[in-house]
Amino acid sequence: MKKHIDIIPSVCIVGRPNVGKSSLFNHLLGRRKAVVIEESGTTRDRVSAVVNINDHRFKIVDTGGYLPGDIDEISGKVKKQIYRAVEEASLVIMVTDAIDGIMPADRQVAEVLRKSGQTVILAVNKADNKKFENEAVEFYALGFGDPTSISCLHGKGFKDLKKRIIASSVSLLKHSRESEPEAMKIAVVGRPNVGKSSFVNYLLKKERVIVSSIPGTTRDSIDSEFTYDGDEYILVDTAGIRHKRKIKSVVDTFSIMRSKESIKRADVVMLLLDAADGMTNDDSGILDFIEENGKACLVLVNKWDLAREVDGVTAEEYERQIVYASPRLRIFPMLFTSAASGKGVLKSLSVARVLNANLDLKTPTPLLNGLFKENDPSRVPIPRRKKRPNFLYITQTSCRPIEFSYFINDPQAVLSAHLNFIENVLRDNLSLKGIAIKIKLKRSRKGKR
Repeated sequence: MKKHIDIIPSVCIVGRPNVGKSSLFNHLLGRRKAVVIEESGTTRDRVSAVVNINDHRFKIVDTGGYLPGDIDEISGKVKKQIYRAVEEASLVIMVTDAIDGIMPADRQVAEVLRKSGQTVILAVNKADNKKFENEAVEFYALGFGDPTSISCLHGKGFKDLKKRIIASSVSLLKHSRESEPEAMKIAVVGRPNVGKSSFVNYLLKKERVIVSSIPGTTRDSIDSEFTYDGDEYILVDTAGIRHKRKIKSVVDTFSIMRSKESIKRADVVMLLLDAADGMTNDDSGILDFIEENGKACLVLVNKWDLAREVDGVTAEEYERQIVYASPRLRIFPMLFTSAASGKGVLKSLSVARVLNANLDLKTPTPLLNGLFKENDPSRVPIPRRKKRPNFLYITQTSCRPIEFSYFINDPQAVLSAHLNFIENVLRDNLSLKGIAIKIKLKRSRKGKR
């Protein structure tokens, strides 16, 4: 289905019958417009109204209850109205029932929405008390990220829901106004004097930033826009990041803070290493920060021409040795560059584009659970007397950063061996090379898969 974004964002409410769609519509509207009674299928036609939510105007659309199959002529017409409303919407709210849990019809609605490509907020209604609110996490399995627990009866959870509606709609409207793809932001980071500014200057083909052999010349993070091979980029040259024990002034402290902020707002991070030094403790600390923020990262071994002249080692031998010394480097692509001669510099842009595209990876929940049906983490060898956890199901909960949630009976029983196994399965089967991922453990009320 093709997305359509109006000047006034259209928010479409969908779900199976009797989950509280019309009650949600009336609550957002602030008055009773849709008929609300305890009988499924009351709403058949689309009902819409323009509302003001926290000084933002929205068109709210209520739809009929989605029934599996075309039971009769009316249910078929209701489905067509739902499809049309979803197609015309800027944003969709899928309503489910915390008391009933996930029903077959919920899964069918979720499948329709996934095929539509629309942005979806999952609202779990009837979470009237803490018990049902806690059980709302089960709805992660539908594959729409964090569910928002609400109670139309008691007016609970609407503050959070409205914030999500506003945030999602503003983001979609901003995106729709952009006639061209947004420029990819690349943060060039590393220790002082590893060649960051020279690397940036080679790409820009001009002295946009000061180049000096004196460590610490670059004090501020500097954004530079340029185009290469038809693609737009924003390069962020940063001050060298060093261990806090080596910081000598307040200026250094603020420079490093700005460098870390540059990492946070970048799409892809290029970590420059000095080929003569290999992977130092300071480099490892920078990589820690990159991974904590869920960024895509390309490792560049810079000044390679100088190192090779001295040691005579091949790139393959060097990579094997550095990965052996720092095993986590194996998950990141590595290029050997020389900012002085330009070796490998332009190639780094093509690798960065692949990494940036893979940050938008969205893996269907059925595919994920198929992977772990064949590779069950429960079978990982663990020490005697340790409780063996029961892994139930996994779902991807976000992109940029890429995050997965694994539901299990007892999160405290999960060991690092289990987490390493899960990460290896994901990396072996998905396009995650160079991308830091997060795996969250969530307790499930169900004991069996």
